[in-house]
Amino acid sequence: MTKVSELREFGMDSGGFVDTEAAVAVGMDPKSLSRMALRGRLTRELQGIYRFPEVPVDETTEYRLALLWAGPQAVIDSESVLVLLGLCDVNPRELHVAVPPGVRVRRKGKEHYRLHRGKFDVEYHRGLPMVSVHQAISRALDHGLRHELARQAIRTASRRDLILDSEALELHRHYEIGGTGI
Repeated sequence: MTKVSELREFGMDSGGFVDTEAAVAVGMDPKSLSRMALRGRLTRELQGIYRFPEVPVDETTEYRLALLWAGPQAVIDSESVLVLLGLCDVNPRELHVAVPPGVRVRRKGKEHYRLHRGKFDVEYHRGLPMVSVHQAISRALDHGLRHELARQAIRTASRRDLILDSEALELHRHYEIGGTGI
C-alpha cells in the first residue's frame, strides 16, 4: 500500500480530511500535502488541513473541519451541539468548539469558529466528540441562549433520554428559565 493510499484511507475515516499530523503518521513529508493540492488531488481547507474532494460532504463535514482546526483534544460545544443533535431551533453565527484549559490552538483563526476553554464531559455523536448535552445547554445559556430555545432544547433532550430529569430540573432552577421542561 502506498503512502498516498494510506493517507486516503485515513481521510476516509475522518470525512475526507487530513492534516500534516496524518501525513507524518503515514510516513509522508507534510509538504507533500500542498503539492497534492496543487495537482488537484487534495483541496486546501485551512492552514495545514486538506480534504480529498471525492469524499462526499455530509452534515458532519463542517464540524469535522472545526475539530481539526482546534486540535486533537477539541470537542463540539454549546449551541453547536444543540444544532448537531437537532434539540432546538437555534441558528448560531459561529461553530462553537472547546478545548481543555492550557491547550493552545496553533492554527490561524477561522472567522466563524468560536473557541471556548474549560473542563467538560465528552460524549460522541456520529464519531464526533462533543460536550455532554447537559453541559451544552448550560454553556449555551452562559453564552446568551434565549430561554425559550433552552426550554425547547431541554424538552427535546428529555424526551429523547439525552439528559436525566434531575439535570433538566437543575437547568431550569439554576438559570431561572421557568417551567420544568419534563
